[in-house]
Amino acid sequence: MIPMRKLLQKAACALLALCLCAGLTACYNEEDTWAAKSGDDVMPIGAYIYYLSSAYAEAGDLVSANEKVLQGEIDGQSVKDWVKERALAYVGSYYYIRDKFDELGLTLADEDLQAIENGTSAYWPYYKDGMEAMGISEESFKKAYAEHNVRAQLVLQALYGEGGEKAVAEDELWAYYQENYDSYEYMYVSKSKMDEDNKSVALTDEEKELMLDSLNELAGQVNSGSISLSEAYTQYSYIAMTTPQHEAPGAAKKSGLHPNIASALPDMKDNEAKVIEVDTGCYLLQKLPLEEHFQSLLKDESEKEGLLVEVKGTEFNDEALEQGKALAGVEVNQKAIGRIKVETVVTNKDETGGSVAPSDDNGSSAAEATESKANAE
Repeated sequence: MIPMRKLLQKAACALLALCLCAGLTACYNEEDTWAAKSGDDVMPIGAYIYYLSSAYAEAGDLVSANEKVLQGEIDGQSVKDWVKERALAYVGSYYYIRDKFDELGLTLADEDLQAIENGTSAYWPYYKDGMEAMGISEESFKKAYAEHNVRAQLVLQALYGEGGEKAVAEDELWAYYQENYDSYEYMYVSKSKMDEDNKSVALTDEEKELMLDSLNELAGQVNSGSISLSEAYTQYSYIAMTTPQHEAPGAAKKSGLHPNIASALPDMKDNEAKVIEVDTGCYLLQKLPLEEHFQSLLKDESEKEGLLVEVKGTEFNDEALEQGKALAGVEVNQKAIGRIKVETVVTNKDETGGSVAPSDDNGSSAAEATESKANAE
């Protein structure tokens, strides 16, 4: 599965992509229009080019920043060879997922078909010119990206969801959730205000002291249980005649938290409220019991599926790519794909890698890949 975040990177590069080589554009040959077949399913050459572009973008992340991507190596293999092999693994993964989809007796419901359409229409208009320049049509993009990701999502849920052959226990989900999420609510009050000329000016020392006194008093009331933080926000807004920033109760990934929040939460107890002063303002922060949000998540099928993707996405994607390398039951049009050079999807031959040091990890983040499908819907 191809990550949506990676898609943005790849497609942005594609905006100035080179056209297909002259041999492909000069004349039409029916045998050059398809890349692979399995049963009744035929993959157009444009879908292979999309996967080639995806593989090249991955390679750029694995090559060191002081080395030209096209001249680099990944695990002792030239980038060009690695990219071509990776693209074929994507082709094989596409068919592995299709076969697994049928084996599990899955079907595409109306909502799934709509998700495919949504996944296509959400991005194609933005990247149409660049992709078409590389030889990727809208139908090829739809097949290689949107359809593949929707099928993959359904297969993952069938395998790892309740009743699946690799079903994930609630304890495992909870362990992951505890490690990666925090629950909290806060309000933030700035140390500046608007003057009569509608310009931002710093609060006076006296005003700052009054602000801190008010917030500390409200924190005490929250800790005593006499008011909620949301009520404290309403009270402060009324008294100070201002509207502070307010983050409603919820849970969020620790990796995405603002540093001011992330640094305070580990030392706080559940339901504890405290005032955190920073250079620009003050937070009234309350840490909330994480399990309440976890149990709520389990009752929401969509959110539960999203968590399952986070927990098992990498494992699932790695397996699909590994199985895809075998190209079991897949007829590859070697003549057609042999005409497509890696340079076809390269806009800057002098582009250097994005890694501080060469990576041993040949795989992109599968959690992102599967999560992106949900975003595409």
